[in-house]
Amino acid sequence: MIEAERTLHRTTSLCRVCKAGVEAHVTATPDGQVWMNKHCAEHGAERVRLSTNATWYERTRAIRPIDAPPKHARPVEHGCPFDCGPCEQHTQKVRMPVVTITSACDLDCPICYVHNKNRDAFHMSPSEFARVLDRLVEAYDGDVDLINLTGGEPLLHPDIVEIVAMCRRAGIHRVSVCTNGIRLVKDPALFEALASLGTRFALSFDTFDPHVDKALQGARLVDLKLQCLDLLESHAVDTTLIPVMTKGYNDREIGRILELALRLRCVRHVEVHTITYTGQGGATFDRSGRISTFEVLERIAETTSGLLGPDDFVPSPSAHPLCYQIAYLLDDEGGGRPVSFRRFLDADTLYQALGDHLYLEPNERLERAMQDAIARLWAEDGPEEARIVGMLDRLTRELFPTGRSLPREESLRIAERAVKAVYVHSHMDEDTFDVERAAQCCDSNSYADGRTIPVCNSNVLFRDKEPRFVEAPRAWGERSGGRLRLPLVPERS
Repeated sequence: MIEAERTLHRTTSLCRVCKAGVEAHVTATPDGQVWMNKHCAEHGAERVRLSTNATWYERTRAIRPIDAPPKHARPVEHGCPFDCGPCEQHTQKVRMPVVTITSACDLDCPICYVHNKNRDAFHMSPSEFARVLDRLVEAYDGDVDLINLTGGEPLLHPDIVEIVAMCRRAGIHRVSVCTNGIRLVKDPALFEALASLGTRFALSFDTFDPHVDKALQGARLVDLKLQCLDLLESHAVDTTLIPVMTKGYNDREIGRILELALRLRCVRHVEVHTITYTGQGGATFDRSGRISTFEVLERIAETTSGLLGPDDFVPSPSAHPLCYQIAYLLDDEGGGRPVSFRRFLDADTLYQALGDHLYLEPNERLERAMQDAIARLWAEDGPEEARIVGMLDRLTRELFPTGRSLPREESLRIAERAVKAVYVHSHMDEDTFDVERAAQCCDSNSYADGRTIPVCNSNVLFRDKEPRFVEAPRAWGERSGGRLRLPLVPERS
């Protein structure tokens, strides 16, 4: 007797061909894989694998993020994901506002997941950007913690320095600029101007292999990227490395990339993106490269000699649990091996310590957790436990000095100097699209009129309809999306 597949949940997805909303069933196979099954009346059936580990998928999906619906929402007309703005079905506020300030780019990457336009390129004016900031400040009640500037290549924007300065004047702590690094190396004056403003750079870094680099980025830039990192390190500029993991291309290099990140003091985070098949390049890229989140966690474990494994990661409380996985490493100032936070904090405590932020921030909850960990490890009385206790004790004394509270900016700097974060961020394309995830997205493109569009929704459906980014914008087809059924709980067949 052949064992049947088990239904995990139902959702609305998209047809790969026409991108119309279609009903989808997510099932677990007897060998433990997770598949999305859907059928378009015009283009037929489609089946795509979502995970190689059904147990991990179910356990992770069952975790419910902190719900903080946006203040202003549009009424539902077409159904998710066709009413972005956000709509009334959206259950999460924007915690990572993304502003696309230019359509110009100096590369044409085969895996590019957005649409860019170089001829008659769009550059957002400072006045329009000011309106974006005003809307964000209003939405955040005056406390905008971070913003991500993207493109195209944001460093091609003629007013990039002024735009970053505007963010700093608005009190934004983390102003991150996504870049391929070319202009940082070739324009010292621009680099110095941005560095002086405390700009953070999210540097694409996929591989050490020039042949793989050519396949993924369309150019051989490994030496330039390493030169760029030397520059960032010498000037102590906060940096995030962003490798796009692609099976059969660079998935076995993640350990080496993490080793580089741990060696460089300037690198605060590594954010591993799973390849997504959207945009001007990615939509036609080799789809055998698709890799699931759990496979990424396995590759990290296999290539870091056990430094990090699947159990070291927790979902972000600010997003759908299948979108973000986060691990933190405590650095040893004495030169010893970094220590995963899961070595001294259980998963629930770490999850709760993250609170309503994408990044771990010093607070009373974290202080109590660290003190409890010190007491527990001290009682175990082993050499490794003693090393970790020393590391935790030094950091706790710095972050939470007796009798006074540090200014937030200072405590963040101390924490970021002592800790490295590793994120796995799984974007969706039309094959893997799930309105459940879209409705709990916290990463959204932000516009001057107050609209916010979740990044995956934008990449799959919206960007190719904007004249700013494509020379021949596409028209909308059939728009009949999903209505979410809340609460979102696992279903049984």
